[in-house]
Amino acid sequence: MLHELAHLRNADVDLTRLTVALAWAFPLGVVVPAAVTFLGARRAPDLARDVWRLALFAVVVQVSAWSVLRAREFAADARLGGDEAAGARALLGVEGRPAGRRDRLGALFRFHPLARARADELDRPRRLVSARPVEALGAGLAAGIAAPPLMDLPSHLPRRLGGLDALTGGSYAAGLLLGAPLALVLTGTLWRATWWARRHGGPPVRGGVFGAALVVGLLVGRRLAWSAGYADDRPVWWVELALALGAVAGGALLGRWVVLGADAWLRRLPRHAEGRAVRRVWAAAAVAATVLTAGFLGSLLLLDTWFADGDLSMVRVVAAREGHPDHVTVVTVADTLGWHVRALADQAPYLLAAPLAAALLPLAATRAATRLALRLGAVSGVVAAVALPVVVAGVTVAARDPGLGPGALRGLVDGHTLLPVTLVEVTAAVAVVAGRRLSIWHGTLAALTAGVLLAPAVLAVGVLLSCDAGRPGAGCAGPDRAAVARALGHALLVAPVVATLAAALGAAVTAVLARAASRRWLASGTAAAVLLGLAAAAVTGDGPGTRSAAPVDRDRCLVGVWRLSAGRYHFPVATDSVLFRLAGLREATTVDLTSGASTGYATAYRVDGTATDLYDLAVAEGTLNGHTVQRVRRGTQTYRWTAGSGRYTQRNVVTTGDLALLRVDGREADVTTVVDDSASTYRCGPGELVIRSDGDDGSWGEETFVRSPA
Repeated sequence: MLHELAHLRNADVDLTRLTVALAWAFPLGVVVPAAVTFLGARRAPDLARDVWRLALFAVVVQVSAWSVLRAREFAADARLGGDEAAGARALLGVEGRPAGRRDRLGALFRFHPLARARADELDRPRRLVSARPVEALGAGLAAGIAAPPLMDLPSHLPRRLGGLDALTGGSYAAGLLLGAPLALVLTGTLWRATWWARRHGGPPVRGGVFGAALVVGLLVGRRLAWSAGYADDRPVWWVELALALGAVAGGALLGRWVVLGADAWLRRLPRHAEGRAVRRVWAAAAVAATVLTAGFLGSLLLLDTWFADGDLSMVRVVAAREGHPDHVTVVTVADTLGWHVRALADQAPYLLAAPLAAALLPLAATRAATRLALRLGAVSGVVAAVALPVVVAGVTVAARDPGLGPGALRGLVDGHTLLPVTLVEVTAAVAVVAGRRLSIWHGTLAALTAGVLLAPAVLAVGVLLSCDAGRPGAGCAGPDRAAVARALGHALLVAPVVATLAAALGAAVTAVLARAASRRWLASGTAAAVLLGLAAAAVTGDGPGTRSAAPVDRDRCLVGVWRLSAGRYHFPVATDSVLFRLAGLREATTVDLTSGASTGYATAYRVDGTATDLYDLAVAEGTLNGHTVQRVRRGTQTYRWTAGSGRYTQRNVVTTGDLALLRVDGREADVTTVVDDSASTYRCGPGELVIRSDGDDGSWGEETFVRSPA
């Protein structure tokens, strides 16, 4: 009788009716219509491929429904007291032999649990509130199966999410829709287990295995989804394995974060606190877990699409930029991950800011450790903020070339100001984790604190670089909106994400070395050597099963910074061209333009095969039909270059702030276009570089550069 009254107190009647209804609705509303459709519309091979997926879905749904009903029986037994539990166990009559393996397997398909299982739960009440990985595995499996159709949902909405393309918006929308229920599974299960361990004693809850099982189920469900059965663009095996291992590690980290928050907040409450106080704190943790889980799942789903092995996949685009479009290396994978973070920081910074803010929730309950992380981050940020402008200004003065324009000089140095910011924040985060033995999220807080102090320093560097000390009264230019957004986005979003990953790696290395140190110092040295070897292989090596790139000609004579001293350009003027209209011509003709050293245009060639053109305000000028014609360029463009035996090529051009204007007297038109790959001839000497290009339409250009000491 007490058991049945416990069902009423737990509100199990309505839940049981809903579960039974769903168990019948799925076969009647999904399985039967799908089976009828497939029988009439599919060929035999496709039908066989679809039947097992449909049968597996039906089994998963039914087993899930039966497990819910069995769980409610266990929950009702959990409300029984000591004498009542002993009486219930006696009534179950399980004094005989224990249930066999066949009985336990058959129990998966039962509405009601076995008597032996109920008796075991009464004997060990902790099992009722323990975090069982199989529960997380089932939740992740259901989420993975539901992910593909949810990713297509935003494409049917009247408006897109702000700043996002269809693929990114769909991935993060699916992450939010799936993140909310998965976050409830995580917080509900792990907080319940942590609360029980704190109140009744017992071993502490870890949460890492539970979070990892959740992601394993998600990955398996993603591959069991219907769309995956017809996909032929799977990543190469080692890329998929690396992404899966990274995702599982992220799931374990997420589970550890939930347990950290539960333990920290429950310690601040009285030991036997119940009711509203616990529910209020748990609700805040559930909201934060939803945001963090949604961001994690969104990135996971987006990267799964990016790494598809197709001709137009993002990983192939990045590989082409690196000069080997036919194969993917470890560096390509790392570069694609970095590109993902930078793209989010530029297009939709709230997708990084919200998870970072949510990750700091447990820190509000650990005030002493939080103050320590803040102090370390503040010290790192102050020292770096003072040193960064001084160092960059010193480099600028030492490398100043009077022939370079201020924009070109700023471009030479400004691209390297963000790397020290990342290094400082990574150092602060790793120091917090490895030196102070605090949590990874304390490392994130230290990195954010340093970033808040470094962002103004980056802007100050830009102001210093705009100052032209050689011209009296020239003054300095303040930072524009793009520079402010770039500095804040990197210091407060991109670098903290990198620092968090570095802190996680630092925590893992610290744990390995701590265990090894308890045995022999040789084991510690071996672990460090292995980690360094893996890092070197990741930077210099190709991935498993890939071909090495073909040798590329890179004439070392070109490496360095070259400043334009003279340029000559010849262009045909067609009757349908913009210049023909602006100049008021009546027939097709040609035009010759020249440029000189006063334009401040420079090119920096690097030994790794990349180069950057830096346009301060490059102007090529000539006359046409009595009119003054000017072609103006500003901005930067980065590309890959090869040079050898007099042949010069550039490809994979990426422009930043590129603007091309065509001016005829007082009129102008924007003629900015996509820069294509090109082939030219060159001559290179110790102090002079000449590059000549010839077009199929009769156009040609010849540029002469002198080596710059910058």
